[in-house]
Amino acid sequence: MKKSHRVLALTALACLLPMSTPSFAADMSLELQQVLIMSRHGIRAPLVNYGDVLAESTTHTWPKWQTEGGLLTPKGGQVEEHMGHYFRAWLAKTQLVPAAQCPTAGQVFSYANSLPRTIDTAKHFISGAFPGCDLSVVNRVEIGKMDPVFNPIITAEVNDKFKTDALNSVNQHAGEGGIDGLNQRLKPNYQLLQNIMDYQNSKVCKQDKQCDLASQPSSVVLTQGKEPGITGPLRMATGAADAFMLQYYEGFPMKDVAWGEN
Repeated sequence: MKKSHRVLALTALACLLPMSTPSFAADMSLELQQVLIMSRHGIRAPLVNYGDVLAESTTHTWPKWQTEGGLLTPKGGQVEEHMGHYFRAWLAKTQLVPAAQCPTAGQVFSYANSLPRTIDTAKHFISGAFPGCDLSVVNRVEIGKMDPVFNPIITAEVNDKFKTDALNSVNQHAGEGGIDGLNQRLKPNYQLLQNIMDYQNSKVCKQDKQCDLASQPSSVVLTQGKEPGITGPLRMATGAADAFMLQYYEGFPMKDVAWGEN
């Protein structure tokens, strides 16, 4: 009996799982029957268009985006279509889908988190992979709300044991000295970021007297029903680095990427 082939694409807050064929080629008795692709959203504008924390941590003016905060950008859509085209070629090579024709009913299923950027990412991916084909993207809750399948919130009771276990795990993954040790190892990186942002002359330094990122205390915030959070230099620094990377990926003029300090 002929076995059906199926492709399942999920657009979520997860990492892309790279696909490769050598493990199958090593044993010709194995047959690839299904593929599960998990992907993050494409290039987006900063989630809150820089927000108060980043705005008050620099004397510079953050460049403006043409796309509303958190939404997929036009370039993000184009890149996602290229990604879809790449995967279509790979899927055709593995004979999971036809090289030119549209997939048959039930052969491809695309399931997205219900945020606009993830739905748009999935639509662009499907459009690039299967142009002209009538393939829908499924989302299962109200648009703008997190689908529980993709929602990284804490569902367990946050009791003393949970906090102890979670903090031990976080510190273990942070390496020697836990988060405090990580912050010390990142001191040269923090200093570079402070120079780029003119942090010494920012409102955070002048008014709040927080002038050295590496010396600021950090804490992990654990609340049932919410995503894990962190306070301190890692929060601001990762937000700034994220903004710089998005500027670069979006194709901002290099004079505007980190204000030309690149």
